[in-house]
Amino acid sequence: MRVVLGFFSMLALGLMIAAVLVVGATGIANSPIRIKDAGPYLDYLSVVIGLGIGLVIAIFSQIHWSEIPSRIGQSLLVHARRLRLIGWAALFVAVLIYF
Repeated sequence: MRVVLGFFSMLALGLMIAAVLVVGATGIANSPIRIKDAGPYLDYLSVVIGLGIGLVIAIFSQIHWSEIPSRIGQSLLVHARRLRLIGWAALFVAVLIYF
């Protein structure tokens, strides 16, 4: 899973760098008027969203996905009493609301 997420993260980074280079080479990245025949226009919002998605993918690649089920089971065992009390509270609130 880490390899796949790393690949997509690098792919997103490469595409953003290519877009910045293409727009930077035309010299119209900061022009106030969009001219259709002049070349591509750099959409800064898309660049920021792409960087954010790349960072999220990089963070997800750091998670050890095979350990998650065992950690969830351990946390359920540790907090079993508290979860049981929360369940009773939810049941009592449901009875009060529906009757």
